[in-house]
Amino acid sequence: MKDKGEIFASLVHLANAQGIIVKFAPLTVSDGRLKGNRLAIRQDLPSIEDFNYNLAHELAHAYLHYDKGDTINSEIHEQYEEQADRAAKMLLDAIGA
Repeated sequence: MKDKGEIFASLVHLANAQGIIVKFAPLTVSDGRLKGNRLAIRQDLPSIEDFNYNLAHELAHAYLHYDKGDTINSEIHEQYEEQADRAAKMLLDAIGA
């Protein structure tokens, strides 16, 4: 099992390989946000596990929903979130979280 810093680094590397820029931000409404090729993670999350999970979740949106338009205001927003949750878990399991 990788240590938590290695997991986060692996996720950032995966994002960068896809042209996605990862930044920390003072988000107030959510723990992560993806817009185009910019991905923001709330800077004051309580644990590295939360950082890892939210980065994996937003990356899942990038892979699964890149062509779906505004998924936040979509009628099937909850389905998009469930898909991203499942994909994030699979991604974290695959890289050894």
